[in-house]
Amino acid sequence: MSDSAKKVDKKKVIKTVIVCVALFLVLNLFGAAIGTSASITHPKGPTYDKEKEDLETRGIYGNFDSYVKTDYIVKGYEDYDLHCTCVSDFKSVGTGRYVIISHGYKSNMIGDAKYCDPYIELGFTCIIYDLRAHGKNAKAVCSMGGYESIDLNYIIEDTFSRYEDVEILGLQGESMGTSTALNALKYTDKVDFVVADCGFESLKFMLHDMYNDMYLYPLGFCADIGFKIFYNIDTSEVSAIDAIRGRNVPILFVHGADDEWIDIENSEDMYDVAQEYCYTEFWVVPGAEHAESRQIAGEEAYRNHIGQFLINAGVIEDYEIDIELEAA
Repeated sequence: MSDSAKKVDKKKVIKTVIVCVALFLVLNLFGAAIGTSASITHPKGPTYDKEKEDLETRGIYGNFDSYVKTDYIVKGYEDYDLHCTCVSDFKSVGTGRYVIISHGYKSNMIGDAKYCDPYIELGFTCIIYDLRAHGKNAKAVCSMGGYESIDLNYIIEDTFSRYEDVEILGLQGESMGTSTALNALKYTDKVDFVVADCGFESLKFMLHDMYNDMYLYPLGFCADIGFKIFYNIDTSEVSAIDAIRGRNVPILFVHGADDEWIDIENSEDMYDVAQEYCYTEFWVVPGAEHAESRQIAGEEAYRNHIGQFLINAGVIEDYEIDIELEAA
């Protein structure tokens, strides 16, 4: 074999290696796009019993079992069935105050139990529900606040038609539930306040931030592509920070100082934008990790913060329940 033939063989080997490496990288990035979007859009969460056990272990289940509960179903986006429960007590019946609570990713409506005590004490009837693809709801694509915010608007409309005494309607969100609550402001003007606990400013920002923290910078863009190609979800449009622009709805942002899952920067950015359009406050809870603000702060502090915020925002005049109502 001649020397020139050997040189040609080396070039072919180099080209083959380059092609294989490039193909390997492309396939891995494509796999990341599929894997990330598929895992997020199809959550596997705990049962009601497991969620209750977790809250009891953490000491934040509270008086949930003692409240009066009414189960019902609301038709959401594209007639999707949403399992809902109305939670009330003698302190909340007849006040005209209602709050719809949206749980976090991979949770279910029982996870909202930790917020019921503070709101019941403030005289609010609580509407809790399973978000799309969670709890007892049928399998569906979870969009982290996109489709879910449209669902929530259906629940808002249902609340006004189902309960004729609604005078004040608020939204409480946790993580994905906050994304849902804030994005819902694009579809309704019937909300009097929002408590936004540990939310992310947009799905795009969350995905890129998650991969950037792991120094896997290209994977954020791959996830964007996966969401768009496979589920027709534009990650930049699932954007709470854009939804609050121009909305004059009082917002209390709550975030744990030690949250490493959804960085506090998300609430800081949204708070900065909200100040331009509405009354807003920002409460940072020291020592709280993701979705732990209610637990770390305690029921009384969480309740009082919300109550004082509502007074400051002009939503209510006093957050102490009337003595005559308590005696009823």
